[in-house]
Amino acid sequence: MKPYEFAHMPSNAAVSGVVTALVSAWFVLASGAILTDQHSEANIERAKTPTEHAQVVPDAHFSITVEARRG
Repeated sequence: MKPYEFAHMPSNAAVSGVVTALVSAWFVLASGAILTDQHSEANIERAKTPTEHAQVVPDAHFSITVEARRG
């Protein structure tokens, strides 16, 4: 017995092909946007200036002693 096919519905291969093409186009557009992005001067200057680091003092010091016997 032959399974019933809907004439007005696209096949799975057509749907997956369209989805793959759309996702590929999205990645091409996104990579082009990233590569052509002009960084603002404020962001470039902020990246070049060093940041201040806080001196963190640990509250406690722990020692781990491992004892094992070979055998």
